[in-house]
Amino acid sequence: MKIETFKVHKVFDGREVTLFPTVIELNEKKYLIDCGYEETFDEFVAGLKKLQIEVADLYAILLSHDDIDHVGALSLFKSKNPNLIVYSSRIEAPYISGERKSERLQQAEDLLPIIPEEQKAWADGFIKQLKGIKRFEVDLLLEDNEKIENEIEIIFTPGHTKGHISFYVPSQKLVIANDAIVVEEQGLDIANPQFTLDLQQAIESVEKIKQLSPKKIICYHGGIVEGEINEKLNVLLSMYKT
Repeated sequence: MKIETFKVHKVFDGREVTLFPTVIELNEKKYLIDCGYEETFDEFVAGLKKLQIEVADLYAILLSHDDIDHVGALSLFKSKNPNLIVYSSRIEAPYISGERKSERLQQAEDLLPIIPEEQKAWADGFIKQLKGIKRFEVDLLLEDNEKIENEIEIIFTPGHTKGHISFYVPSQKLVIANDAIVVEEQGLDIANPQFTLDLQQAIESVEKIKQLSPKKIICYHGGIVEGEINEKLNVLLSMYKT
């Protein structure tokens, strides 16, 4: 098994975006975890090529949850590789497919009347972006503690969204946290706590990751974290103790 993380960086719509997607190669199958915005598709392709991987080589995309920076480019990946298999949690699948209204879209619409006037243009644009996501059916539904290829364990880490999942590779004591944990300047944190759908659940998900005693964590926002993981997670959790 080979696990590689690459950096995607782009400035678009007046903002700077940096992502750290991961590819797992296992039993001659290549799994990409999350696929970025439509606007970062070319950067994903370039990053994969540096790893000597073409989009056509991918077996599947594992989607951690339904947010635009994780599912936005799915249609472009599918257009380049129609046989690509899409995985997600059972809870998140109807949002990814469009069967149910996006939780993030609902949240953005609910907040629109109460946000400051100077932010409304941005919020309107964000809502338009969310409505524009091209939706696809999820092929395989994942449950908590299920394993892919008997190696990649699904860890249900809700809070950021209802059905958010992380991935655990026991043989390497590695957690691919996706948006359950992010790296900020001050250290580890919960992703956008002010927009987290259930902050208490998000805190409990960090506790769940901590109980795995990982030696390495990969964050979609922030990259690879190694060394004194337990201490870093304790600091994170202490910030949210009441």
